[in-house]
Amino acid sequence: MKNVVILCVIAGLLGGSIGYIVPVVIPTEYNKLFSVAILAGIESVCSAIKLIMRDKFKGNIFIITFFANVIIAVLFVFIGDSLGLDLYYVILLALGFKLLQDLDVVKTYIFTK
Repeated sequence: MKNVVILCVIAGLLGGSIGYIVPVVIPTEYNKLFSVAILAGIESVCSAIKLIMRDKFKGNIFIITFFANVIIAVLFVFIGDSLGLDLYYVILLALGFKLLQDLDVVKTYIFTK
């Protein structure tokens, strides 16, 4: 488990460094979609860390869940924008709430060990 967490931290730092160095400009009309996709991805990773700590992690299920969460969240925002609804805020609230729950479990696990 320790190796997986270290690998996740290294991958996150490497991805963040590459993202900082490579100049990518996202058009403003896609800001909502990208922000929801990023938050859905972060939530999936935190959920995976929680499952690793509980010894219930399965890699193939994580990959499917990761992409499904991102695609579903982006679809909700896209459909909401098409209908003139601000589902963007609802998705951010739901993902943020779930992310905080996962981080609370991880925090509790770390401080009780």
